[in-house]
Amino acid sequence: MTFADILLKYMRGPAQRERRREKGGTTENAGGSSLHLDTRPVQAEAPKHDIGKETQRLDTEVAKCKAGVAWIDLLEMGDRLKFGVYNDRPENDTETNKLVGSFKSSGIVPMKDTSAIPLILDIKRVKNVKTLGNDFTVPDDVPELQLKDSAKIVVASGQHRLSALRRYYQSLEDEYQALEKKRMKITNLKHPSEEHVQSFNEMRDEMCSIKGVMEGVGKWGVVIYDQGAYPSAHSPVSTAAVR
Repeated sequence: MTFADILLKYMRGPAQRERRREKGGTTENAGGSSLHLDTRPVQAEAPKHDIGKETQRLDTEVAKCKAGVAWIDLLEMGDRLKFGVYNDRPENDTETNKLVGSFKSSGIVPMKDTSAIPLILDIKRVKNVKTLGNDFTVPDDVPELQLKDSAKIVVASGQHRLSALRRYYQSLEDEYQALEKKRMKITNLKHPSEEHVQSFNEMRDEMCSIKGVMEGVGKWGVVIYDQGAYPSAHSPVSTAAVR
């Protein structure tokens, strides 16, 4: 039974119990009628299980496990990331393509709490644990994550971001290669025209811009959580980091 089912059952409970009491009295006094109109005034009742407060409590529990923030080369370390432990949601191609479109139109903002990827690590594996950042307020001050080994890294969420980043990088690479081929054709011309020369130079500028984006596109913010203090994958607290 989910938390929502429990909450719904709880909210229905008082009214159902009251109706059963009323029905019982009616049966004894009026020959078995099971119908009753509850004409009592409607009054506000504060729920004992407040979903908003529960969510806030879970966020607080997860925050206690936070060791700090850093950045990794997501493209370089992508194969080491282990998804599905805390979030077994299958990858959605539509969502991935939507992210790719956002990268192309609005750029990438990887050094931000809402886009950072949560890593669940044994703190002993982190070489620079004492110099991890507190937040992403000053992106340039956020250190690169340094690990003592090359073992897998458990990730609470972020498979769509990784997939989208890979596709975006591939599209940049394809665009760069296409421009390079066009420039090669112009290079092989015996008598290039003025238009050819102008196009050749413009493509070079475009390739420089693409290369500049490609060089820094993998740098992505991560939040490191202490695996020893982090809730188990089956705990409701663990869901707070994967929303």
